[in-house]
Amino acid sequence: MSIVEVAKAAGVSTATVSRVLNNLPGVRPETIAQVRAAVSELSYTPQRTRTPKKRPARNVKFGTGNIAIVTIGHDRSWLEIPVLASVVGGVMRGVTAAELSLMFGEMQDPTKPSPLLINRQVDGAIVFLSSEVPIAEYEATFKAMQRHVPVVWAMGMEMAVSGVDHVTPDNVGVGHLAYTYLRKLGCEHLGFVTANPHWPLIRLRGQSFMNCALDGGFPPTMYLVGNNDQVGDAYGRRVVVGESLDALIENIARSKAQPVGLFVATDHTTSHVYPLLAKHGLLVGKDVHIVSCDNEMARLAGMHPRPASIDIGAEEIGYRAVNRLLNRIERPNGPPLIIQVTPRLQMPPGTD
Repeated sequence: MSIVEVAKAAGVSTATVSRVLNNLPGVRPETIAQVRAAVSELSYTPQRTRTPKKRPARNVKFGTGNIAIVTIGHDRSWLEIPVLASVVGGVMRGVTAAELSLMFGEMQDPTKPSPLLINRQVDGAIVFLSSEVPIAEYEATFKAMQRHVPVVWAMGMEMAVSGVDHVTPDNVGVGHLAYTYLRKLGCEHLGFVTANPHWPLIRLRGQSFMNCALDGGFPPTMYLVGNNDQVGDAYGRRVVVGESLDALIENIARSKAQPVGLFVATDHTTSHVYPLLAKHGLLVGKDVHIVSCDNEMARLAGMHPRPASIDIGAEEIGYRAVNRLLNRIERPNGPPLIIQVTPRLQMPPGTD
């Protein structure tokens, strides 16, 4: 019996199971009860924690022994989203391994650094930047924070921002995986669906999927929620813009091109697409094949049949962000790095 099997039985991530077993904060009461029930049902006994090997000494001078997680453009509740909670789980693992403490801050106004940074209550910060913040403001926001402490950006879109380290999923790889999966199923009529086409990381996933499909000779249709033609400017020529997901799924249902292979940009959007497909008479696995993204077990568990989803390596992103921050504290003048975590296709239970 392993923690992976407990996570599958509870319909959550392994990071969530670990947080529950270690009595760590940030887990909803109903989720805790869900995990405890799975542990009891499977008679799971956590393995004893091995004595960690002594880490090589770092030339790091910690003033406080604290590391911060700071949200920009959202409050802390944003981190309760399953995929971000997994990243936080990886951060907690890295901070614990480094024998440091973790604090939380928020910057709903991107121009005003958190008091945690201004008052030097932490030695460095791992930041989560909302996609609602305009790209033109990214560099100024990070520079204002770096006047106080070293900063590492976690998640988001792969882009060069001067002076900041960035640990991110490989969103180009995500698009390639989605295309390859749908083509292996024999899908010739391909589509990309998103409720958030203006988010930079979603745009990159869609563009990558579109490029792979075009190169393969199967030009996709890009289904985007929006209210004006400009929404589709970055998504090629075959674009359908609708005011809602319902309108987009209705458009797909009216199409004579079936079965359709759809890459839905996030599990959150997929959870809304499923009931709309049923509403318009489309059967998943027959009329429509779906691949989703983020591998959020809490959302996927409620979908039948469960779709394949691309695991972006959220917990690994958090863990690597901590290691990168420690390196930045140790070598404050080194060049900034972009570190990408390789995505993996996660198949639904009972499939190869």
